[in-house]
Amino acid sequence: MLFDLIRVLDAGVVRLRNKAGAVIAGREWGDEKPAVHVQGWVEMVMRERGKIVPGTHRSGKNIFTNTGREYLALLMSLQPGIPYPTPLRTDSVRYLGVGTGSYVENENVLSLAAPVAYAGGEFLAPLDIPPTFPLLPIRRVVRFKRTFAENEITVSLGQVVSISELGLYTDGDTASNSAPRTRVTTLASASSQMPIAYKSIEPVAKNDQLELEISWELRL
Repeated sequence: MLFDLIRVLDAGVVRLRNKAGAVIAGREWGDEKPAVHVQGWVEMVMRERGKIVPGTHRSGKNIFTNTGREYLALLMSLQPGIPYPTPLRTDSVRYLGVGTGSYVENENVLSLAAPVAYAGGEFLAPLDIPPTFPLLPIRRVVRFKRTFAENEITVSLGQVVSISELGLYTDGDTASNSAPRTRVTTLASASSQMPIAYKSIEPVAKNDQLELEISWELRL
């Protein structure tokens, strides 16, 4: 299984040209300063009447998909606007999806392998708002959480769902130019919803007597 670590490097180039356009001086830089590491960490556990169910704990690093890498780059960039430039992306991390399939963890993951509904045909579940910042007052780690109730994911009596993959999503849908609050959350559209981060896990069985608690941290 592969694990991901995004390294953000400070690199650039300066060139001095004469009136004819010829380069007469210049300098390039990169890898001269420590890289900024962006790392995701996922933890999940089942609880029965508040108590942890033995053998249900799962944890590990996630993979940032190409969708997620692009999101991070666009999030800090501007585009022309009137009267002022505007951000290229204004959507935020908002949803969590679960599935019963599995992909090899790499940046090319475009969707969950076998997404499942958590309630009434809905695939993407809203995360708790606001997220928490475990290192406050320093905000270099953000923790997103979602607790699925006994009757979520397992929506009928006696049902058992073997969860083996997770995805993290923003609230902007690419079909709507990633505008906030445009993400389609239904199971029918799950195959076209691209996660910014993905995690495959050893399968763990959820039934209608158990809560599923998921914590997803992004660490810088």
